[in-house]
Amino acid sequence: MSIIELIFIGLSLAMDACAVSMIYGMMPSLFLYQRLFITSYFGFFQAMMTFIGYHLGCLFADKIAKIDHYVAFILLFILGLNMIKESFEQESQNQFIIEWKSLTLLALATSIDALAIGVTFAFLEVHLYLSVILIGLTTFLVCMMGSYVGTFIGKRFQNHAVFLGGIILIILSFKVLIDHFFS
Repeated sequence: MSIIELIFIGLSLAMDACAVSMIYGMMPSLFLYQRLFITSYFGFFQAMMTFIGYHLGCLFADKIAKIDHYVAFILLFILGLNMIKESFEQESQNQFIIEWKSLTLLALATSIDALAIGVTFAFLEVHLYLSVILIGLTTFLVCMMGSYVGTFIGKRFQNHAVFLGGIILIILSFKVLIDHFFS
């Protein structure tokens, strides 16, 4: 598989994480070190899940393919509802704090498809380490751009950014489910 093909795979895998990075970018007072951490976290999870998927190979391929979309749907939907609920509870929040549990669940939910890609890589002629690095780096860069887009959007809709983020997560959850049924 060529480097260009791997970059395109990385771009397609990064879209869900990019949308979530936009949500984080909407948060008030997101500092550069937080932005770098969040986007690196998503890139790391995409790379790690690809690596794990490769090593699982066909051992669990059928089981992963049967439930991956449902797990992603549930995680994204619940986190979206939680964000909407928080938007009504915290009208004026000046300081943005990264919640590890939410960030990890979002990173897992958005990287389940990378696990499945890793499983397919086990059956193809793919240089594993190059693939993992390119997918992780592509995700990091796309998420960084997404977080800045989110900052722009957040400044325009400052009071409703968390609510909007929750709506986006719920839409993403249904997109994952619909993609599963029509693929």
